[in-house]
Amino acid sequence: MPGCDRGRGRVRRRARWTALVALLVFTAALLGGCWSRVELNDIALVLGLAVDLGEEEAVRVTLHVPRPVAPQQAAGLGGAQEPVWVVAREAGSLSDALALIRLASPRRLVFHHLRVVLIGEEYARRYGIGDVLDFLATNQEIRLTARPFLVEGRAQEVLETLPQLRALQPFNLTGIQQAKGRTDWRLKDLLVARASVTHSVWIPTVRVIQRPAGTPHSPLTGVELSGVALFRRDYLQRILGPPAYQVIAWFLGDPSGFTITAPCPAGSHGTISATVLTGRTRVRPRWEGDGIAFRVEVSTHVNVMRSECQIGELKDAPVRELVERILAEDLHERVEQFIRITQESVTDPVGFGKYAQMAFPQYYKRMEDHWGEQLWPTTPVEVVARVTVDQAGLVTGPVHPTERELREGLH
Repeated sequence: MPGCDRGRGRVRRRARWTALVALLVFTAALLGGCWSRVELNDIALVLGLAVDLGEEEAVRVTLHVPRPVAPQQAAGLGGAQEPVWVVAREAGSLSDALALIRLASPRRLVFHHLRVVLIGEEYARRYGIGDVLDFLATNQEIRLTARPFLVEGRAQEVLETLPQLRALQPFNLTGIQQAKGRTDWRLKDLLVARASVTHSVWIPTVRVIQRPAGTPHSPLTGVELSGVALFRRDYLQRILGPPAYQVIAWFLGDPSGFTITAPCPAGSHGTISATVLTGRTRVRPRWEGDGIAFRVEVSTHVNVMRSECQIGELKDAPVRELVERILAEDLHERVEQFIRITQESVTDPVGFGKYAQMAFPQYYKRMEDHWGEQLWPTTPVEVVARVTVDQAGLVTGPVHPTERELREGLH
């Protein structure tokens, strides 16, 4: 009947509206849920990670975590507290050591803001860096922009040292690296070099140094960039001094701002120093005999800052040419020595293998398995350096001679 049909229609519409309202209420409850929230008060930001050889276990892991500032401290009230929490644990593996640190932390440790990864020298020699790199590459929280360093000594000591001109040590380390020739070597570059067949791994090195106390509250130790660490198959082979870091910048970075210091020519005492304004390095592979040889061309424009050499004024063309030759010989010797050391260590941090692969792909494909171990150590490399002095008319000595110059009669 028509009346019954209309009644059943109203019931169905009412049921649909009831179901729709229930669905909206349920959806609103889901949108307002807070079971997966992450509060800032519940997390701790890890800025630095250090890996050392353990004293009782295989590995010792140290984390650098900034402490949260309490309201009374922000207002200048309350007692003094260390600005960071440096915590270390030992275990049989890196993951187990981190698990022990998590048990000691009242907050959840997050690695999204990790800035530096420090590896101790002894650990790198005994166990290599393979396990550390595998952990960093597979951890989804760790960004590939973190900067790796090898520490001459124990890496934990670096994180425990008070920084200079920066509030926290990880930021201090990144600032030191950025100020040294703009060789911005990051974790992603390290992983690429490790996976490459044409490059070998290198890492900038740092060390803790003793500092004279300027004031009663001055820190007695500091951290400085000390050179370059060369690796072969994940294991540390050799550590080179600060000049090697400058040479690396000629190949992989920007040498602007570095200093070239050369001894004066025969018959004159002292040294002459120049600041690099611009620099460029070209690696030219060529076929020589039955194999590959390289010609490395290094050119730079410099500004002579100081000269102890009694050779005349730089505005004179013969004097300028002499200074350019002296500086070019010093630069040539540094680059040549660095290449010789890498060949003796059977390492190729610059990537000469890549230049060989691009220039002679068929030959390199046949000899790829033998390049790094057998061919590269005996490959001839010719180095040519050219220096151009841009600024002339500078003084041949300082306005105020130093004590050493007065004592040795240089002025």
